[in-house]
Amino acid sequence: MTRRIIAFTFLSAIILLVGCSDSVKSVETEYSGSGGMTQWNIDPAVYLYHYQNGFSGRDALGYDEQLQTVWSRLGAATTCNVRYNKRGLIQQLMQRFGEKPVTHELNGIGFHSIQSRKVPDFCNASRIKEINKALNRYRKGKFD
Repeated sequence: MTRRIIAFTFLSAIILLVGCSDSVKSVETEYSGSGGMTQWNIDPAVYLYHYQNGFSGRDALGYDEQLQTVWSRLGAATTCNVRYNKRGLIQQLMQRFGEKPVTHELNGIGFHSIQSRKVPDFCNASRIKEINKALNRYRKGKFD
């Protein structure tokens, strides 16, 4: 019970902070493709770059790079209101990648959902199609 309260408090704080962030599309700047995910307030263009090209090196934030990609697609599903069995997939992720359920829920899926919500026009038809394809692979245990 205490873990749930702590997790809920943590998630509430993240949501509050995101609500206070600037959701206006940032000025297009050159991005080297490295280090942007380590910033306190991640630029939507940086997040989209890594969503499309992968979360590698320090931008994987200490987690398996493939796991970050899976989390990003599950977070995108949350953002775009694409339904899936979150509990079931978290169980599969725990078997494949380890980590605790709260890590998958908050540090993974929740974090990526928050970041994708800041990207203008993120939930376009093409992206929703891509999310559904990824979900179908994940349901079969194919996380590569």
